[in-house]
Amino acid sequence: MASEAARRIPLDRRVCIVREGRIDLRPERGAVVLPLIGLAIGLALFGAVALFADSLSTTLLAIMLIAGLLLAPLSAMGVIYSIIGAAVVVERQKQSVRFQQGVLGLGLGTVELVPFWKIERIEVDDFALGDAPSHLPRPAFDLRAWDIVLVKTSGKRLPIGQVISANREDLIDEGFNRSLDAAEAIGAMTEKPVVITAAVEDAPTAESEPSAERGFKPPSEASESQPVESKGIQFRDNG
Repeated sequence: MASEAARRIPLDRRVCIVREGRIDLRPERGAVVLPLIGLAIGLALFGAVALFADSLSTTLLAIMLIAGLLLAPLSAMGVIYSIIGAAVVVERQKQSVRFQQGVLGLGLGTVELVPFWKIERIEVDDFALGDAPSHLPRPAFDLRAWDIVLVKTSGKRLPIGQVISANREDLIDEGFNRSLDAAEAIGAMTEKPVVITAAVEDAPTAESEPSAERGFKPPSEASESQPVESKGIQFRDNG
C-alpha cells in the first residue's frame, strides 16, 4: 500500500513525506504539543470564568475572558494545522506544486500554485542563518544550513524547506544528504533537474564511480570546478 511505502525525510520544523504520486511537507509530529497546551489553557480560562464569576473581580474576569478568547481559537487553528495541514504539496496526478497557507489558513488554502511545466529546476542552496547579537553564551559548535528552493522558469525562487545541522564532521554530511534526498524526491516527482549551488566537497565527473559518497564542504574550501551533471544532479559554482 502507498501508506506503507511512505518515506519520511526530517527537515527543519517540517517533515517531507514521500508517497507514490504525492509529496507533502508537513509540520513535524511534535508541533502539535504547544497548540494543545494553549488550547487546554484557553478552555481552562473559560471554565474558571464560569465557575468563579461570583467571587472574582470584574477586572480579573475580563482579563481571563480576553486571554481565553485570544488563546483558544489560535491554539485550535494550530492543532488543526499540525494534524492535517501542509506547507507544500507536490502531486503527480495534478501536475502541480501547491504552496499553502500557514497556521492562520490551517495549511489548507493555496498561496501559490506552480504547474510542473513552469518549474525550471529544484535547487539545493546554502541558507544564511544570520548573526543576531545575543548576551547568552554561544553554542560550542557552529551551524550550517541548506535551503531547498523551487526555481520557476520566470526566475522566481520559492523556498520549500530547510535543513540545519551542526557543523561537525560526523553530522554535516548527514544534514546535507537529507536536504539532497528531499530535493531529489521532488525533482523525480516533477521530472525536473536538481541543481546544487551549495558548497560541496567534490563535484563528481562523468567518470566518477556511481557509489561516490556525497559530502559537504565549507564555502571557503569548495572546489572551483565548472558545473557538471551526473546522475541527474547538476553542480554549480557560485564563486
